[in-house]
Amino acid sequence: MKNPSSANFTNRQDVRPVRKNQILDLKINRLAFGGAGIAHVDNYIIFVGNEAVPGQIVRAQITQAKSTFAEAKIREIIKPSEQEIPALCPYFHHCGGCKHQNIPYKAQTDYFHEQIAEIYQHLGQFTDVEVQPTIPSQKTLRYRNKMEFAFSNRRWRIGQNDAEKPEDFALGLRVPGNYMKAIDIDDCLIAPEETPTVLRIVRTFSLENHLTAFDTIRHDGFLRHLVLRKGERTGNLMINIVTHDDSPKIFEPLIAKLIKALPNLVSFVNTVTRAVSGTTIGEKTNLLFGQDFIEEKLGDLSFKISPASFFQTNTGMAEKLYETIRAAAGVRKTETVWDLYCGTGSISLFLASAAKQVVGFEIVPSAIQDAVANASRNGIDNAQFILGDLDQFFRKSPELAHDSPKPDVLIIDPPRIGMHPKLVQDILPLNPSRIVYISCNPSTQVRDLKTIVQTGDYKIESVQPIDLFPHTPHIEVVTKLTRF
Repeated sequence: MKNPSSANFTNRQDVRPVRKNQILDLKINRLAFGGAGIAHVDNYIIFVGNEAVPGQIVRAQITQAKSTFAEAKIREIIKPSEQEIPALCPYFHHCGGCKHQNIPYKAQTDYFHEQIAEIYQHLGQFTDVEVQPTIPSQKTLRYRNKMEFAFSNRRWRIGQNDAEKPEDFALGLRVPGNYMKAIDIDDCLIAPEETPTVLRIVRTFSLENHLTAFDTIRHDGFLRHLVLRKGERTGNLMINIVTHDDSPKIFEPLIAKLIKALPNLVSFVNTVTRAVSGTTIGEKTNLLFGQDFIEEKLGDLSFKISPASFFQTNTGMAEKLYETIRAAAGVRKTETVWDLYCGTGSISLFLASAAKQVVGFEIVPSAIQDAVANASRNGIDNAQFILGDLDQFFRKSPELAHDSPKPDVLIIDPPRIGMHPKLVQDILPLNPSRIVYISCNPSTQVRDLKTIVQTGDYKIESVQPIDLFPHTPHIEVVTKLTRF
């Protein structure tokens, strides 16, 4: 009898209990961060996408099978979950944006709490850190103050109800995993109330005037994106149509129709971009009606928002987010605050009244311009904004950093990818007494926090999730660190 070889032993360990395209009946046990359902075959994890709800029994098809996990797509719901509810949106099964709309809202916030606690404990090894219950959104529908819609010359069919629509034109939302096509929609329930009116008028005008939709393969066609921005507190509405070519006069009749239908329309702009990517930021912006910005308020502050400006998409919960940041920072009148990735300065200005001085750092020139303008319009004279790439700023521009007063409090609000590893090391010599790290990606947040805690004299004092994006798998997390 032959002895089992080490190669055979390794092969046995690498045997996967499922294979690609296999159909399985699975029970959804819980939700992973990012929205996928989690099921198991023995101890093997299967991530089940598209609208999974804990408690469901589903028939699913394996789309990927790896050595440690698999991915699957639901083909049929055999038994609904007891907590499953009907989705309000007619595009729910196609769009993929509000993938938790079939889960009661209270349960959504509970799942976020579980997911973030697990990320901190297992990924970060912060076993003694308590995650606070999720702060829920004040509004669960019509909460977005900005919405981007896509034009496409390839329409995604959603059933017989849209069979009469043209195949070579759509105005709506991209299909998940298929960015060549778009779903032609009449409304979006998380977008501003004016959305159905704008979509109807713009679609009708475009079809009647034979305006072509952009082809993402050939990179031709005229219409690329339709962007709505609304001031929740002011009611100001901006419409931005992004085109491939610079032909602004085409829109004059359209603007007349929109002005008549929308009394709160204060801005119509046409952004022109020849970029291959699906960006809404262009080389040129034509102001065709009104002003090139809208106004919005957060607390006592007023903000100017231009077409390319970043601004939190849920105004009411942005106020709650900033109040949470202010409470965590605990800024005193004798203290200096540094705000990394400050954008248009909203957090900086929210903290300025409590601080001696606030210094914001940002890489986008237009954002710095908006931040300076927002400080001026609010009469704030103790906020300074510095243009620079934070990934290398402290090493390539040491004189600017050296000339600025050192921070007592450091605010960090990076993009989803988190901080550059060198920047994490760069901030430690600053030695602030408190750090507040805000993130929409707790996985990269925890990665950065591990480095700060392991190499600096800091401990995590509080972790607070805040839901700014109901019905989606996205969450903001505010974490406070204090120096020993």
